[in-house]
Amino acid sequence: MLRLLRKYFFLAGIILSLLLTLACGYAWTTHRPFHPEGFTPADDPSLKAVVENCHITGNTVSVSGWVHSDLWSGDGAPLILTMGDGEKEFSIPYRLTERPDIARIFHTQANPFHNRYGFIGTARKPSGMIPEETIHLNIISGHRLYRISHACRF
Repeated sequence: MLRLLRKYFFLAGIILSLLLTLACGYAWTTHRPFHPEGFTPADDPSLKAVVENCHITGNTVSVSGWVHSDLWSGDGAPLILTMGDGEKEFSIPYRLTERPDIARIFHTQANPFHNRYGFIGTARKPSGMIPEETIHLNIISGHRLYRISHACRF
């Protein structure tokens, strides 16, 4: 009886782990609405960005590139990656990646923090999105919104 209980406890643990992993993946890739009208638009002459890859296929949106701004210091002014326009604009979760090639351009004495200019984002595609949506790279400092837009073309 104890052996049978251990066996089912082990199988239940595996199933619970798989369900928890799927739930975390689902929560990570979900899209969240973004409302830029709540911020004051501003111009940042130091803001430079390139969207290197932008794919909208099946149920997934994926985007990657790099961004640099003198305002964006990591904690003080967050970078928010969004897609769409108006009421259909939503944020895309991303992770920063090291880009020493970009760091060499903007900082001659780059340290490991300065290498983190790259981004890779993936989200589930909301219904009604077309393959030629606009990607926005937003930096928010106080109530000011600094933004660069890029149209996805296939």
